[in-house]
Amino acid sequence: MSGFSLALIIVVLIMMYVIHQMYWRRRNYPPGPTPVPFIGNFHQIDLAYPHRTLKKWRAKYGPIFTIWMPKPIVVLADFSILKEALVKQGDKFSGRPMSYLYGIFTHHKPDGDGIILAQNEKWRYQRRFALRVFRDFGMGKNIMETKIHYHTARLIKHIQRTIHKEAIDVMNVHLPLAFCVGNIIQDLVIGKNYEFGDENFLRFKRMIDSTLCDVASVSMLMIDTYPWIRWFLPTYYRYYRNGFALQRFFLTEIDEHEKHLTVEGEEPSDFIDAYIREMRRNSTTFHYNKVSLALNAGDLWTGGMETTVTTLRWAIIYLIRNKNVQDKLSQEIEKQIGSRAIRWSDRTEMPYTMAVLSEVQRVINILPWNIPHATTGNAELAGYVIKIGTTIMPQFGVVHLDDTLFPDPETFNPNRFLNTDGSLKVLEHFNPFGIGKRSCLGESLARMELFLILTSLVQNFKFSAA
Repeated sequence: MSGFSLALIIVVLIMMYVIHQMYWRRRNYPPGPTPVPFIGNFHQIDLAYPHRTLKKWRAKYGPIFTIWMPKPIVVLADFSILKEALVKQGDKFSGRPMSYLYGIFTHHKPDGDGIILAQNEKWRYQRRFALRVFRDFGMGKNIMETKIHYHTARLIKHIQRTIHKEAIDVMNVHLPLAFCVGNIIQDLVIGKNYEFGDENFLRFKRMIDSTLCDVASVSMLMIDTYPWIRWFLPTYYRYYRNGFALQRFFLTEIDEHEKHLTVEGEEPSDFIDAYIREMRRNSTTFHYNKVSLALNAGDLWTGGMETTVTTLRWAIIYLIRNKNVQDKLSQEIEKQIGSRAIRWSDRTEMPYTMAVLSEVQRVINILPWNIPHATTGNAELAGYVIKIGTTIMPQFGVVHLDDTLFPDPETFNPNRFLNTDGSLKVLEHFNPFGIGKRSCLGESLARMELFLILTSLVQNFKFSAA
């Protein structure tokens, strides 16, 4: 075969691939921007503010459209569409896509593993068990409130002690916040507390921060489609190393729990304790095992800490930027609470505080790329047939920053969550914890933490730029 013939064959094959990708495959999906072969729509997305690009595409293609990353993803960017898919047809939209990146830590099991990345029966067992344990541990009740009060009091004392000891007027509260929220979830998951500044905690947090940053990077998304390129990207090695280091940490904690768990009649003291007991009671089922427990613990720790800490940090930033809001919040706390300890039940008499928290959660768009879902069966949605195994991207951030629902959406304005009489306005299309079967299982804990920690900080300190 001549060199010309070989080159011609290669060109024809490339053209066939391009036609297949750009025209033939796309016919089975809702409309969307035209992808470029091999990279999809990456080059068109504002990665710093992806909701802006997605809002533009929604205006052009409608509330349900397809983007290529470079695999096809069907984006749901309207509340009525989200409700139809995730609530009314929740069973069909509650799966997880097969992902090379996620499969690294779940050992590429067809049904995944853990809570966040599992699906089908595996996921139902893990989530149901976690919800039961949280209920038994008093999630959303006085037992959990007592734990939050304890760790919040430690935070306040640490800040006061540091300011007094170092004779300073201003300090950065990012790491103290991480220790406070981290200790609450550690208490729940593994029954441990860390002292402020503990190096083991800081190392653990750095690994989680790095892993979360890496998994959302462009290079890692490309690896998900073309796994062979992982060998050329340092990001992959760091992601792999940190991910398995975190898994080993929890496996070590599980081993320690097993050594000391001898009395079956006692009540479990933490999530790992409760799970080990369940493993022993159901030794014949594959749903409960050490690796699944390690992944569950990691999911709870990551989901229970990072999102709450980030929300609190942004709340403080917005209070600094909007002194009038901080003053009004402080006045409501002074009027309703005074100097006594704040209780979770106080929230019903503090509409402005709740409005501030809601507006923070709305405007920061903490998960610009929601964890994707996958269809577990063929479904009809908004006139389109969505085939089984299709990757779905619920976009609550686009809804929360929709000009028609929230005028001037990128402006921080707590009053949009208040009625004219000053009472709290409940908006159906505001869902910071998601909706449906995949909604955040730690929602009640997170809401309690955000309210009690932020109000306690405002009660004791003033926030200002350094």
